Amino acid sequence: MNILRKYDDFILNNASQISSIESSLRTLTYVLPGRFADAEFASEALFAALNLIGLYHDSILVRAAENLEPAKKPIPSPHNRYTRYWINSSKTYQKASFALTFLQYTDVLMEMGIQKKWGKQVKWKLIIMVELIKAICRIILLYKTQERIIVNPAIPRREIDPSIFNKENFSSDSRMWIGQRTGCRRDNLSSVSSIHHNSNSNTNYYTSSSCDINNYLMNKVLYVEDIKNPSELVHRLRGIGKLAELLYIIRPLAYVLALQKYGNRSWKPWSLSIFIELSTIVLYKYFYKKHISGGYRWLSTLEKEEQKRRFRLLFFYILRGPFYEKFTRTKINNFCHSVSNKPILSLFGGILRDYQPLWENIYFYTSSS
Repeated sequence: MNILRKYDDFILNNASQISSIESSLRTLTYVLPGRFADAEFASEALFAALNLIGLYHDSILVRAAENLEPAKKPIPSPHNRYTRYWINSSKTYQKASFALTFLQYTDVLMEMGIQKKWGKQVKWKLIIMVELIKAICRIILLYKTQERIIVNPAIPRREIDPSIFNKENFSSDSRMWIGQRTGCRRDNLSSVSSIHHNSNSNTNYYTSSSCDINNYLMNKVLYVEDIKNPSELVHRLRGIGKLAELLYIIRPLAYVLALQKYGNRSWKPWSLSIFIELSTIVLYKYFYKKHISGGYRWLSTLEKEEQKRRFRLLFFYILRGPFYEKFTRTKINNFCHSVSNKPILSLFGGILRDYQPLWENIYFYTSSS
């Protein structure tokens, strides 16, 4: 326990540097594929390890942030307020959300490892099992949130600026003032304005000071979603809305089962999958129009972000199955060939070529599950 406590203290005291290292290593994972033998496996192993270690680092930062003075505590986003509320409300939600997140972080790595060790036949059994577990986890989350749309990720994101844990921030009593009558502690305006004593640029001084003060005051503004109960940040689903979410949950499992039956070159799995996704979009719009005053325009920020995320994931259909084989692959090859002699574009073309085998052979790279 002493070793773990020392590690926690080390992470907290060097939070900014650790965050920078994590970011740099995560960027490295995007350029490793194709650089050496088994580079793809090494890249995914590093990516999965960073994400899993990052979860523990997040818990350290969250615990430390709870001990900060109220004026210095970071304001959580609607996503973090919502997910943290359900994690604290339900142990079952907590277990299912972390299990789902673990699978999302490691599914590509597991697929690569199984394929390398035991071949494609065993790999597809793993894929079916993983998609089944993901579907079960999402169904649990659906009912534990009292039938609300499942947001991704199902756990809080890292939104804490590591610089707030610098020692000078902890010991800066001069940045606070204490009311003589009430004894309340409040931020001093000097703590939010970057005063640059530059005698040669008085204009810049006043501009930067007033800008910082405006930013500080804007951060203190409360919006409707800031005072809502976290559970009210997402509307409850009923009827068609609930059907749409269930269809969205089972879509990946239905797709992989259809792939096993008809094969990757058949249009049936691809058509079935995109039909389900487009159907959920239509059903959601109908549900919002009928059951929410103002329709889609009056959805919460969190709901709009999730719907936009799901819409963006439709992009992966051009990298799947027969559509990729007959259309996308040819376009990518032609593009890479046309830019092979151009200084900057050739680098981008090279990265596309390095990722092509992964799109073609690794299911979870384009599954969007």
